[in-house]
Amino acid sequence: MRLREAEVGQGRGYRAVPFIITSVVLCAALAFACWYVSKSQECAVTVVAWDREVALHTTASTVAEVLEEANIQLAEGDVCDKPLDTPVVEGLRVEVYRAEPRFVYYDGNVTTVFTTEKSVSAVLALANITPGPDDVVLPDVDALLSDGEPVRVVRVTYEDVWEDRVVAFKTETRPDDSIEAGLTRVYREGVTGIERVRYLVRYEDGKEVSRKEVAKGTVREPVSKIILTGTLTQMSRGGENIRFTRAIEVKATAYCPCVKCCGAYANGTTHIGLPAKQGVIAVDPRLIPLGTRVYVDGYGYAVAADTGGAIKGNRIDVCFDTHDEALRWGIKQVKVYVLE
Repeated sequence: MRLREAEVGQGRGYRAVPFIITSVVLCAALAFACWYVSKSQECAVTVVAWDREVALHTTASTVAEVLEEANIQLAEGDVCDKPLDTPVVEGLRVEVYRAEPRFVYYDGNVTTVFTTEKSVSAVLALANITPGPDDVVLPDVDALLSDGEPVRVVRVTYEDVWEDRVVAFKTETRPDDSIEAGLTRVYREGVTGIERVRYLVRYEDGKEVSRKEVAKGTVREPVSKIILTGTLTQMSRGGENIRFTRAIEVKATAYCPCVKCCGAYANGTTHIGLPAKQGVIAVDPRLIPLGTRVYVDGYGYAVAADTGGAIKGNRIDVCFDTHDEALRWGIKQVKVYVLE
């Protein structure tokens, strides 16, 4: 009986060995099957992002999961060439484009947008900027931007401006035989006119760049100035008719050849060699040439024979023989007649 039991127990041990072997084989087969299934579900995927290319064997199911596995995060404005929910298939290629900052200058402000777009119109749309009909867009709205190139929108506005403008008066000359030749008289002063002008003023970013006259009207007409020009060439003095070519109004200062008037070094001789005496005058040769015969009102006939440092323009010195005569004359406003 005991022998039988021992035989039975030994038989059970032999029967357990095949069971263990079978279990091990089944586990190994299951593991291989799982590995095989897993490998069979992987897809070869290529991701190109920011100038680098990444090759993956992945079990990810969507593009979003592929990017996460590749450690690629999309920032503001970045663009993936495929929707993020696109299913993953064998040989899938995903490209990601990095956004660049684009600066838009408009109305005194700067707007920054991050985008991969290069067209000016697209950048303006992203910046929520709509140029006005007269605004100028630089570069042109249909142009493509180069790297780092900004967009500038010049705000253009127009304004009607009215201004009063002075109109210069004309000057008329009229001959008059009651006035000596060489002299003039103002018969009537001129009056400026006024005209009201309408301008169309163009502003760019608030600064005036041009104005165009579009209309005008007269507020006050100008009045011409009238000058009478002398034509008289003959006069009478002391019953004598004197003919002359022109008359000059001058300031005449009297002097004599004495030391008080001419100084210690004066030699009594004029610039052209005539003796300094009554009948000799000093002139500015640019006005009255030396040697010219003249008639001086209140003085008489004389010859332009001398010059002087203080004699410039319409000034003359009239010579007298004595100091007392010179003092009595003093300084006078007179007319000088240049004789024929």
